[in-house]
Amino acid sequence: MSMAFDEHIRRRRLLIPVLASGFLVTLGVGLFSFALPLVSLDARIGGAWLGSGFAGFYLVRLLAAPLAGAWADRQGARRPLLIASAIGVCAPLIHFLHPSLTALYATQFLLGVASGMFRPVGMAALGGMVERERLSHWFAVHALLFNLAMFIGPLVGSALYLGRRVEPVLFGLGLCMVAALLVVGLFMPGGRVERREEDAPDRDGPTGPWDWVAVLLAVGGRTLGLGLVAAFYPIHLAMVLGHKGLVLGALFALPSLAVCLGLPVAARLFGHGCRASLTLAGMTVSAVCLFAIGTSVAPWQLALFGIVMGLGAALSLPASMALASGLSPRQGRVFGAAHVASGIGFVLGPLLGGLVIQATHQVGAVFQAAALIGLLSCLPLLARVLMDRMHYGRGAALTLVGLCALVLAGAGSSMIHAQARSVDPGPPGLHRYTDVAMGTVVNLTLATDSRRSADLAARRCIALMRELQADFDHRNPEGSVGRINRAAGKNWVEPTPRAQALIRRAVDFARASGGAFDPTIGALTTSPFYYMMDEAVARSRRGLVDYRLVRFEEAGGRIRLEREGMALDLGGIAKGAIIDAAVRLLRAEGIEAGIVEAGGDFHVFGDRDWTVGIRHPRAEAVHRTLTVRNQAVCGSGDYEQFVVRETSAEAIMRHHIIDPATMEPARASFGVTVVADSAETADALATALFIMGPEAGTALLAEQYPGTAALWFGPDLSVIETAGFPR
Repeated sequence: MSMAFDEHIRRRRLLIPVLASGFLVTLGVGLFSFALPLVSLDARIGGAWLGSGFAGFYLVRLLAAPLAGAWADRQGARRPLLIASAIGVCAPLIHFLHPSLTALYATQFLLGVASGMFRPVGMAALGGMVERERLSHWFAVHALLFNLAMFIGPLVGSALYLGRRVEPVLFGLGLCMVAALLVVGLFMPGGRVERREEDAPDRDGPTGPWDWVAVLLAVGGRTLGLGLVAAFYPIHLAMVLGHKGLVLGALFALPSLAVCLGLPVAARLFGHGCRASLTLAGMTVSAVCLFAIGTSVAPWQLALFGIVMGLGAALSLPASMALASGLSPRQGRVFGAAHVASGIGFVLGPLLGGLVIQATHQVGAVFQAAALIGLLSCLPLLARVLMDRMHYGRGAALTLVGLCALVLAGAGSSMIHAQARSVDPGPPGLHRYTDVAMGTVVNLTLATDSRRSADLAARRCIALMRELQADFDHRNPEGSVGRINRAAGKNWVEPTPRAQALIRRAVDFARASGGAFDPTIGALTTSPFYYMMDEAVARSRRGLVDYRLVRFEEAGGRIRLEREGMALDLGGIAKGAIIDAAVRLLRAEGIEAGIVEAGGDFHVFGDRDWTVGIRHPRAEAVHRTLTVRNQAVCGSGDYEQFVVRETSAEAIMRHHIIDPATMEPARASFGVTVVADSAETADALATALFIMGPEAGTALLAEQYPGTAALWFGPDLSVIETAGFPR
């Protein structure tokens, strides 16, 4: 009796240090991971480096999980957690020894190792010390603390980076890691912790190879949906709602908030229920809501289904972890495998999304496919529930599950086939393709008799668009614009010939528009959420916005920005230039006619008429349609990215189109559509004419671009159009 009591006390002594140290490490990782993109953008670094930094973080975390779990099984949780904490303590020191952005990415890499060790080992220790009937409760507490740390971390990281210096962020990270190291070192006892026979789950807990497959498939199915939501939900929201303001951010965050609020409630109400049944119920609810999100068009629908989806995750998360804990007394092995399964799910989710978009031409179908796959991943667990809880025979259970699999697979294939066919194919010989490039959905409509030629041309077209985007995007440090921005006020940079030519044309547009269009507005717009900045901060950068300070070396083809802090942002012209390049490639590939559309901007080509629509800036409707041939149609509007700031007198909308003369959001228009011979011209003029307004804009077109037409929505919603605007 005394020995059992001592063992119980030892297990309880593990509880607080496991939870506290896990919270501290997650908090540190969260604050640094939030600040790193801000540091990268301020240093004119982003894109490829930022993506590779986070990819490396997730990769090493995935690799570290099973190794750390096996180590914990052999020597106990204390030593792996001490090593993980020590790695976390060393991570921020790299930058102090060698200050550079490369050092920050090395820090991110080490944090992936620490995080990959900490989470599975901590959960293994938790699973080994908690009594069977309390497993779901404590896993819910663990999940709640993890989500709270991921919520608080970005807030702390943003506060520490207010002075735009990375050192306070690194200090905060180091403080969290030192605190975690002290908690583990001072309060966590050593020794192995395995589940005792008397704590082993009853038949609610699986024990055989089939059960490993069932539980790990369920875990992977859930994280596949999470990875897909993280990659495609913002795009889906933007396409459905038509703008990218704080509403989108709030809707995106609602499921996570619902998880945090739902975890303690689910633990209290269902903590003693059948874990397999609760896992199935929660995942089914989440899958149904995920499917519904793919068909939702109203904000209230997206909010409702997002909240219920989060509540389903709150129900399934602790139950599935408690279920996994019963797979083996070797808890490190269990949770190492669980983290590998979850990591694979996160990787496969975005890949699945890309394939579904290509097949159906619809982003909403991505969520429906993920919902069906999530349900399919639960079927082995359903078979176990039917046999163990409902006393079905093995044959009957497998037959029923097989029928469910056939129904779901048939429904999924029928849905994808129907949605692919639902896109109007138009006349014979038209082939449609959808993919993601330039941060938006790209749609190609190609007219040719050869499907094989169309397929090949579409693949090459999307590849070219992504290649050009990487070169022109200021977020890519290895691209031409990224290199020029980093060297501002210091050195000459030799860009690629195509980037040099585009920058020259951008400066020409700036000169023609009298500075209304100015590619050096990047001194402001390359900062995250620049349109939310304090007005005084934005105006302080006015001296860095001047297209005349872009120097060109005629002999060598190099470019230099004269003042440190200057930056190019080709966002007002690059998309049009890339669309034009895509059209040229398609013509060279033998495509007779077609449409290249990206984010609402079009270039139609070939000897045929095409009909396109103009969106009303204050209504979810098409204002009118246009019939065009061999022309481009591009638009700009204040509804694309904005925030609404409430004051005592009124609500003020601050949007993303900045007037270089005032460094404030332009107010002369609500929206503008330009029809020109090239998408590049239409794209650049759409920005300039939005800022200039109808009167000055009409004069500019008459003087400089006589073959171009435009339509404005004025601040009073009046519609003004130039002569020759197509009907």
